[in-house]
Amino acid sequence: MRGQNCAMFRCSPRFSVSIVAIAAAFAPARARAQAPTDVEVPLVHPLYVHLPDAPEDDALRRAFTAAAARYRLHPVEVVDVPAPPAPRAPELLRAGVLNTQKIAFAEALHVLDAAAAEVATTGGAGLSTDELSDLYLNRAIATAHADWNATADAPPTEARTRAYADYLRAATIAPARTPPARETPPQAMADFARAAAEIRQRPRGSLSVSGSADALVALDGGPAMPVAGGLVLRDLVAGEHLIRVEEVGHAGWGAVVAFNPPAQEVTIPPRPVLGLDGATAAMHARRMGARFALVLEAKGGPHAPVGLRLIDTAGQERDAVLLPPASEAGMIDSGVMRLDESARRFAQAETQPAGPPPAATADAGALAPPVLIGSQTPKARLGEDPLAWARDHWPLLTAIGVVLTSSIVLGVAVSANH
Repeated sequence: MRGQNCAMFRCSPRFSVSIVAIAAAFAPARARAQAPTDVEVPLVHPLYVHLPDAPEDDALRRAFTAAAARYRLHPVEVVDVPAPPAPRAPELLRAGVLNTQKIAFAEALHVLDAAAAEVATTGGAGLSTDELSDLYLNRAIATAHADWNATADAPPTEARTRAYADYLRAATIAPARTPPARETPPQAMADFARAAAEIRQRPRGSLSVSGSADALVALDGGPAMPVAGGLVLRDLVAGEHLIRVEEVGHAGWGAVVAFNPPAQEVTIPPRPVLGLDGATAAMHARRMGARFALVLEAKGGPHAPVGLRLIDTAGQERDAVLLPPASEAGMIDSGVMRLDESARRFAQAETQPAGPPPAATADAGALAPPVLIGSQTPKARLGEDPLAWARDHWPLLTAIGVVLTSSIVLGVAVSANH
């Protein structure tokens, strides 16, 4: 009996095939138990930011969408940045003019002063040249209490003297304009005519404006003019003028310029850049179950760069890249790849146990340069290439074979003893 069992054990090919088959049956089950699930936890949610009043950039959006798909990110979500609040000066001016016509001078001054204060910081946003002139004209009327009973030859008062500064402002903005006689008291008509005559005697000169190539400048409520290549405003009368600057992707800016001929220069200062704030980006990422938001946004007009920011769910910027204007698809792809790898590196670091605190450095808050993590070589599948699969899993098969062989040998030995 013992010899027959040993002969069977040594010589039967079916027995050897059975061992391999059993091993092959157990190996996938063990591999499935140890391998991670196929459903990955969302990591990066891409956001394409559209700035207020910006033209649609279909090429940039397509390049970002293609890069997000290539690196298996979430589908791209388009987020519109809300426009800044509309100026209140037009509404305040209407209320001020109505109160002036009603001879409610205190109420008129209250709203007209608020409009003048806003205009001084916006450069007259929302108002035309004639409306800006009306603002100062009606404030002068309310200041002087120039009702329809006040005559042009009445003796000057302290209030009428103070109001003359606003008559000069109204005439400087629109020196060729004549207020409508049916709506303007006689004393106001006379004082405005005197201010306009003084303005016509003042010297004239050139005002140069320099700044961003995408900026547009408006003078005294006039049409917007591009700054690109240098902007020179000629034949400008001396006095106070309003400068308004608009640029896609930037907060508006304005100022009162006390122009002094023959020549003067104004440099547009840096202004806040409009964009998606970190808290809003984090909210979109959390809503999609992602751990990071990848924000792509142009930093202004056609000459402005394109920014990519990686923001975590706490609203903190973790990494960023700045691409040149009119970036090609390959550069967008490279930026997405880098920040996607940064997100994976940050996520990996958060799952690792905390080690000893790192040594202090000169710049402890600086982000380390990104390290690209290479992808592992995929292993063969049993159904596609059994031989290659067997080579990849040979240690496991060997171990299973040894266990099965030992069990069979022990079984044969026990049977032989009986």
